[in-house]
Amino acid sequence: MEDKFIRIISPVSLPVILLFDAAVGYYMYIAVIKIMADKGAFATIFLVLQSFAVIIAILATREVLRHGVMITDKYVEFTALDSDNKVRFDEIDRIEIVKDTKASLKKNFVNRYSSLVFYLNDDTVLTVELGITTKRKLTQIETEINKRIKNNTN
Repeated sequence: MEDKFIRIISPVSLPVILLFDAAVGYYMYIAVIKIMADKGAFATIFLVLQSFAVIIAILATREVLRHGVMITDKYVEFTALDSDNKVRFDEIDRIEIVKDTKASLKKNFVNRYSSLVFYLNDDTVLTVELGITTKRKLTQIETEINKRIKNNTN
């Protein structure tokens, strides 16, 4: 089986990051127009600050787009985690998905996080929180991991 990368983008963070990118682009356009019209200190400082904002926007967008689940033949890797982010398929007994979909006005975002619960062969349980995801994306990840577990045990 070929390696597969399933991108996990929160439905909340995608519009926010796109709005941030659009605002930075618009203000950069204003800064360039300002520097062409008036080469004063204010226009120069505005352009320099906008240059930093463009760099931050690019890095923030890249970071949001890099989060996901990399599924290879031997292991599953969670790219949003810093350490202990790989789980080998021969260590996994079974997997379970957890997502709270019940309506409530008292729950905050943390209560809405999606989780993957790995039951390992050595009777330990590993829980990986993926953040706010769609049910469809979570089911896609579970299906792909279960396929790889079955192929690895055969």
